Amino acid sequence: MEVNRRHFMKCALAAAPAAGILSGAASTDQEKGSAPPLCVFSKHLQFLNYKELAATCRELGLDGVDLTVRPGGHVLPENVARDLPDAVEAIRAEGLDVPMITTRFLSGNDAGVRETLTAAKAQGINYFRIGSHRYDANGAIPAQLEKVVEDVRGLTRIAEEIGMTAGYHNHSGMFYVGAPLWDLHRVYEAVGSERMGANFDTGHATVEGAYGNWQITARLLAPWVRMMAVKDFVFEGRQPRWVPLGEGVVDTAAMLGIFREHAGFRGPVSMHFEYKIRSNDAMIEEVRKAAAYMRKEVYPKAGYDF
Repeated sequence: MEVNRRHFMKCALAAAPAAGILSGAASTDQEKGSAPPLCVFSKHLQFLNYKELAATCRELGLDGVDLTVRPGGHVLPENVARDLPDAVEAIRAEGLDVPMITTRFLSGNDAGVRETLTAAKAQGINYFRIGSHRYDANGAIPAQLEKVVEDVRGLTRIAEEIGMTAGYHNHSGMFYVGAPLWDLHRVYEAVGSERMGANFDTGHATVEGAYGNWQITARLLAPWVRMMAVKDFVFEGRQPRWVPLGEGVVDTAAMLGIFREHAGFRGPVSMHFEYKIRSNDAMIEEVRKAAAYMRKEVYPKAGYDF
């Protein structure tokens, strides 16, 4: 019963309106202390069907699943009305939740946007991750950002109509919109909606600002962070090599602590595993280790209780 009660409280907090987060208003000490729901990005467990995924995540001690609803994902967009209810039912039957889905939508004009979000909202899902834009190598950055704002604004209008909250995922590397993070702040400010914010990736943020800039960008974006993705890496020359959580240079607890302190963050946290793993069984064990690390090390250091 204690596990189910803890799970219920986390999911209820994750579903709370984002208005307080947008305004930067302080939440109560009790709300600030409630740990965010811990999820796994289902891309890494693609070899499991819905029931297997649900049972495995329960056994691993997770709170929920960040479910892929995109080409090649656990739910194909063209089958979302049929398959998403089955996936959610299987996961909830194990006492877990689906607080967020991951999509590849870039604008409100993309095929299947309204159908996917309507199906997700009907299942009580409140958050969705969108796709990533890229800069043209030769174009002026301000003009390109204006186009991104236009795309994101159209997607946000649909999210507002349906009652879901979108998160833009920051990727490191050449030409990604969101790599420097200040550009996403401009996008969020221009769109100006509590229904659009960040799916803040701690790993990619650290790749682009490892020495100290990550602290500045974390504080800058804190009021806009709706969901989080966590991963870790070490540098090999100028390139990141992804490693298990806690074995690299990413200060996950410090970043999460900034979001808790500055904005009372309590949205879903999705664990990612981008390093090479030898087998499906080994993948499951990596998720187990990461979940234990998050609960025993990261959440307490970030100021969260259970």
